[in-house]
Amino acid sequence: MMKLIGYVPDSDPTIPGSITNCDAFVPSIKGMTGAPSPVSSGISALAAACRGAATLRQLDNTTLLFAGTATKLYKASGTSWADVTRAVGGDYTLTSTCRWRFAQYGNVSLAVNKADTLQYTTSGAFAKVTKGGTDAPKASIVETVGQFVFLFDYDNGTSYTDGWICSAYGDYTDWTLSATTQCTSGRLISTPGIIRAGKSFGEQIVVYKDRSMYIGTYTSGAAVWTFNLVPGQTGALSQESVVNVGTVEDPRHIFMGIDDFYSFDGSRPIPIGEGWVKNTVFSELNQTYSYACQAVYDRANSRVYFYYPSSSNDTCDKCVVYNTRTKQWGRDNRSIEACIDYSTAGATYADVGTMYSTYASIPSTATYGSLFQSGSSIQPAIFNTSHTIYTLTGEPGDSFFVTGDIGNEDSFTLLQRVRPIFINAPTTATMTNYYRNNLGESLSVDQTATYSNGKFDVLRSARWHRLKMSFTGNVEIANFTPILQQEGAE
Repeated sequence: MMKLIGYVPDSDPTIPGSITNCDAFVPSIKGMTGAPSPVSSGISALAAACRGAATLRQLDNTTLLFAGTATKLYKASGTSWADVTRAVGGDYTLTSTCRWRFAQYGNVSLAVNKADTLQYTTSGAFAKVTKGGTDAPKASIVETVGQFVFLFDYDNGTSYTDGWICSAYGDYTDWTLSATTQCTSGRLISTPGIIRAGKSFGEQIVVYKDRSMYIGTYTSGAAVWTFNLVPGQTGALSQESVVNVGTVEDPRHIFMGIDDFYSFDGSRPIPIGEGWVKNTVFSELNQTYSYACQAVYDRANSRVYFYYPSSSNDTCDKCVVYNTRTKQWGRDNRSIEACIDYSTAGATYADVGTMYSTYASIPSTATYGSLFQSGSSIQPAIFNTSHTIYTLTGEPGDSFFVTGDIGNEDSFTLLQRVRPIFINAPTTATMTNYYRNNLGESLSVDQTATYSNGKFDVLRSARWHRLKMSFTGNVEIANFTPILQQEGAE
């Protein structure tokens, strides 16, 4: 019996249980399983490509879903999108490299894109954040920690690609530097490069450049926030390539760096792709558009989906999947525009007209301030290339995996059958046998067998055998047993 050890294209293919290739096949707690199929959220398509989206949660636990295109901001309302583009200033004009980033501060939703002043809304259209005639800065990244709003890679008349600025304590509208209000700024110049990401880390914040990381801690003194350099030369590719898989009490980030994937628990980043998928992924990655890499966390199944552009593509078309509990990898390739944590959006009475045809249709539990609150769990979701949200929650469709090489250099073996050990048996299954007599030589294709009576029947003599199992439906498999008869040495 061979236990599957996950997708390990960078490893020795003769290691028992190794998977050298796969698609729509991801690690589960018990083994490997078919990847969930995308399921339509029921929300209509955006008018253009999604350039950033987020599910934000208000103080009463109501969720709000925002998405942005190159020219517009939208809020999900029922099964459609309400245009919440700023009323003053007209359409936005994002450059080809700009993305929308969002954050929630109490009941205030914030959005940035580096080309425009920090935007906010409490309901209805967005507007620029301003106080006393002083506008908030422009920025590439927005994040909130405690009573502060942070902007990174910001511009307040001068662009600071390595800079950070935080709002006044408890006031997202106040961006006038002052020791009294604790609105302050700084630059991270101990290492070179642009700030690529800034993510909350419990009561701290972690800032990522390409090849460095800093931990920011609130000190409340003259400095207000102190940023300490994390030892090493590791950073993140983008804001979207960092996911928080921990809790407020026990924070942990998983992220895609410039040369590997990493886990960070506050002490030092630990590589998690070395020997598994690192070489394969970074040889496929289109480095010119590495800033387009994105990730989303499937909390229910402990899986992180890392999407990246390959070959000459400028948008994400490949995906590897990491299980945070088993530490194993899989693959689920698809083209996307954005990925998000998805939850059914909340609503207020302003949304009634698009959600309900009559007052009789409104839930009886609705209150004036909050029509209803979402009780759904957070789900991983994507915007596909038709600008539509799909949750990764559907019944698995087609999937496959290819084993490593089974056999040895000293003798021939006769492969007679293969018995997969299914946890969930698929709707259909086939197996194609490949073989060769010397490692490093090309594989020859043998017969394709159909799963019947608990096995695949095959008859092939060779030194090395490699198996491709293909499935339809909800498959989960932990082990397989190749039945081999020893033949003479040669």
